[in-house]
Formats: sequence, structure tokens, C-alpha cells
Amino acid sequence: MYLFVYGTLKKGFYNHQILEDAEFICSATTKQKYPMVNIEEYFPYLIDAEGIGHHVEGEVYKIDNKTLAMLDVLEGYPELYNRHQITVKSLGAELQAITYFVNEKIDYQNLELLKSFE
Repeated sequence: MYLFVYGTLKKGFYNHQILEDAEFICSATTKQKYPMVNIEEYFPYLIDAEGIGHHVEGEVYKIDNKTLAMLDVLEGYPELYNRHQITVKSLGAELQAITYFVNEKIDYQNLELLKSFE
């Protein structure tokens, strides 16, 4: 299965170690726009509100069920985060990948919506 990551699981960030054995597939952007905010400073929240915000930039990895189980623990799934399959694009091609959306209802109307987390 494919996983799309947009925050601290990306290369160079502190949670990437969970993906060290996963196969990097490509850099990609979401096909649909989503709001992403960074209100905690240390990590972003992707909000499940399709059509609002930006085409979010991230990375795609091929993962197994063991890695998915570790990610579910890290993300507090399903209490803190939920995961859905979305379409991502890279070099003109599209693929289906799961990603994590925050469950907390965040009022993002007056927040800066991010395209990428750096």
C-alpha cells in the first residue's frame, strides 16, 4: 500500500525513522486541495475538507502492515487522527495513497493555510 506524508514523517524530520525501511516512491502533491495548518509549530495538521486550501506537497512511500501499525500508534489512530485514501499526483501520474487527517475540529478560517511543511 502507498502512504502520503506531509509533515514530520518526511525525509529530514524527526519521525521519518519509522519509514527508514519503507520504499520511497516519489515526491507528490494532493490531487484535491486540503487545508493544512501549523498551530503547534512542531507538526502540521491536515484537515479533511476537500476543495479548500492548497494542493499539499509531500512524499509517497510503499509500506507494509507492520509499518502501518506503527504509524497508527504514532498518529493516535483512530482517536486523534483518521486515515483515508486520497489521490496524489507526481510527474503527471496519479496514484492512490492513504494519509492521516486530524480528527479535532479546528477553526482554520483565520489561520494561514500551508502548501508544504518545511
